[in-house]
Order: sequence, then C-alpha cells, then structure tokens
Amino acid sequence: MLEVNRMSNIYNIVPINNDSQCLLFYPNQSKMIDETMHTSTIHFGLQEMEVTCKSLNTLKENEIGLSNTVIENLQLPLGVDYEISIQNGRIIIGPFIGILVADSQEVLNKSKKRLKHVIKQYPLIRGVIVAFSWEGIDRNNSKVNGYIYNPSSKKWESGNFPFPTVIVKRTLLSRERKKYLKNLYGSRFFHLATLNKWKMYQRLSSNKQLLPHLPKTFLYKKPEDIIKHLKTFCTIYVKPLSGLQGIGIEKFVAESNQYCVKYRRNKKNKTIIFSSEHELLDYVKSKFKSKKYIIQQGIDLELEKNHTIDFRIALIKNQSGLWEDVGMIGRKGIKGSIVSNLSNGGKVEFAKSLLLTSLHLTEAEMVSIRQIMTDIAIKAAGEIDKHENIFKSGVDIAIDRHRHIWIIELNNFSPGFRSFSKVGFSDAVSKIKNSRMFYAKYLAGFPEDNGNGTSK
Repeated sequence: MLEVNRMSNIYNIVPINNDSQCLLFYPNQSKMIDETMHTSTIHFGLQEMEVTCKSLNTLKENEIGLSNTVIENLQLPLGVDYEISIQNGRIIIGPFIGILVADSQEVLNKSKKRLKHVIKQYPLIRGVIVAFSWEGIDRNNSKVNGYIYNPSSKKWESGNFPFPTVIVKRTLLSRERKKYLKNLYGSRFFHLATLNKWKMYQRLSSNKQLLPHLPKTFLYKKPEDIIKHLKTFCTIYVKPLSGLQGIGIEKFVAESNQYCVKYRRNKKNKTIIFSSEHELLDYVKSKFKSKKYIIQQGIDLELEKNHTIDFRIALIKNQSGLWEDVGMIGRKGIKGSIVSNLSNGGKVEFAKSLLLTSLHLTEAEMVSIRQIMTDIAIKAAGEIDKHENIFKSGVDIAIDRHRHIWIIELNNFSPGFRSFSKVGFSDAVSKIKNSRMFYAKYLAGFPEDNGNGTSK
C-alpha cells in the first residue's frame, strides 16, 4: 500500500543562494521526513532531481527553501500556493495540473474566459495549473507554451513551462495525439470517454457479474433482425448507436395479429400499427437505412400506469481516486411516452420517494435496493474505466415489477447532471463540478488527507 505523507499547510517557495542542490525546511516541518532520508528526489511535473534535505531556522513555517539551482532546473514558478506530498521517499511539489484546452494557440488565447471555474476552484486545488494547446506542446524539450494561473495577481500569465504531472483533456484530439499522451502519461491523462451503445454493451457484458443486469443487446444489421428478435422477446427497443436524450428510440411490440411501433416526435407520442410482417419490414427498410442502431430486449418499466420510470445515479471519482455515488434522481416519463428523458417531457422526482411508492417498498427495503443500485453502478463504471480513464458517469438504471435491477446505459461524455439541482441536490451538483480537478489533484500525487497527515 502506498504511504503518502501530506504536509498540511500551504507553502511559498523561497530561493536560497546556495550552489548545492538543497531542499530546506522549517525545523518542525522537517520531522515529516524520515530522519535517515538526508537525500531524496524532488519531483515537479515530469521532472525530478536529487536534493539534500536540511532544516533552516530562518525559514517560516509556511516556507520551503530551495537552492536557486533546483528552482532553475525544475522551472518552478514562484508566488504560487504549493503543497508538499511525500510518497515512499519521493518529495512532490505541486500539484502541477495541465489542462489541454484547445488545438491551436489562437483558440487558446480566446478560451481563457472559459476557465473562470478553474479560478474559483484554485483555493481548493492550489499548486500550478497550466492551460495550453496541442500546438503549444514542445515534444523535443518537454515543455508547454501556455498560461498559468497566478493566485497573487489573480490573472493568467503566459510562459513556457515543463510538462505537468497530469493532463486533463478539454478538447477534441485525433487518435494519434491521444495515443501519444496516453503513452507518455498513462492513467494521468484523462477525459470523458465517448463510447457508442454497442461498444459499451460489449465492455459491460465482459463482466459476468454485470450480465444479469444488462438487457440482451444486438447490433442491427438488416431489417429481418427486427422480426427475429421480436419473436424472441415480443417487445424490443431500437436505439441509435450514438443517440442522446432519448431521441430516435422506437419501441416495437409483437401482438397476436399485428405489430405496433411507438415513438415520440415533436413532443408528441406516436403509434403505428402494422397487420403483417411484410408491412413492418417495409417500414424498417425505410426508417433504418444507416444501420447505425442497436436492438435491445424490452423491459417493462411501466411501474405506474402509462408512465415509464427509471433512475440516474451520479458517479464521480473523488480525491482518493475512488468511485463515489453522490446522488440519484428518479425520472418519470410523460403519460404514454416510451422514454423518461426530461427533453422528451419527463419529470425529475426524488428517487427515494419514487422507489417507495412505485414499488410499494418498506423503508428498509428501499435502503437495501438503493445500496445494490450503487454497487451495480460503480461496478459498471469500473468496467468502462478499465479501457478509458474516466472521472464521472451518469448511470441510467431501472427496476422492473419483479424488483430486478437493469443497467440501461452509462453517460460518460455528457452525463446531464443539471437535473439534480431541480430536486435540491446542490451539494451533489457542487461535488460534480469540482470532481474533475479533485481527481486531477489525486493523480498529481495529492490524495485526500484523512485528517492525520497520512493518506492511503
């Protein structure tokens, strides 16, 4: 298990006129370092160098002294609020977080206004936050040309800086560019992964524990697939591979002497009846020409008459690097609608109340089911996380009449957490907004302090 010692205060770096490579502490602070550790490596971003550790009486408690040689070699910006983390003898100064904001320097210069949230978050994160573009990356010299936030002047200041410890992707990148950063940073390069519904099903279904909670799903290849799966399940959903907000979803139902297709368009419920397979096939041929769809086993989520009900769980990775369930909302579709999305007329409700009333649960049953939903959601997010380092996910999850829990899908790129504020989950919304930078701080070597100066 990784031992991490956190020096609990905020520090200023003080230049020391000394030709040797020294790291100097106020006497009381030097106790944080093992007495036998006279020399150590100091890390800033991807750079490191060996230093001699000493105490110096003239320093203040909130100061760390570094010889000019160390400051110059590590290219440490001064006037910044630093923290110190000691991991298995390595001394990390930071956190040093990079935000890849744009493709070009021109767009970066115009994008500083979009970073207002970073300024608000700085007192919680501290260290060095550098915003840069792909164009500003100097691979040969391991530097980035961009802007760092100066807490003293409260402004973004331009310059050339060493490669940061962690990179948060906030712009589109080609596969080749993502590969370069993944090879260089590994899990310390993270973003919001975009996976279509079929790829997501393939990854989730590789976990045997999740399989019972996944509706059977198939890739649509030809119109006859609709008939084939209708004969198996009687009810199926056809969904666009990359659809959002319930747009483009259609429900197919095989009844005794006819076929029924339901969907929602222009804020209205639509129903078409077909009396034969031939008529249905003609419709499918004209409607699903692109073949970019999945076919999904139908699940009865009409827990209240004529109302589809499901839930969304907000998951974030916290400053300990662990998945955390920060809240769940209930979603009730408008009368007769096949989807529950707010954009299609659905309403947000308190999840606990909806669980109690729609499933007729006791308080104890509700608490138990709620915990199981959390466990399943975190297991699903962890499965996606094996392939792409993500930090938040909106897990759409549902329960049928038999109290069986189903995973509908995971929304990693655009989780849509604004709806949580509609039911007063202001704490959850705040946590979600800050999660990106707190997780970046964890990856940069500064996990959450458990209160006694040591994190594990």
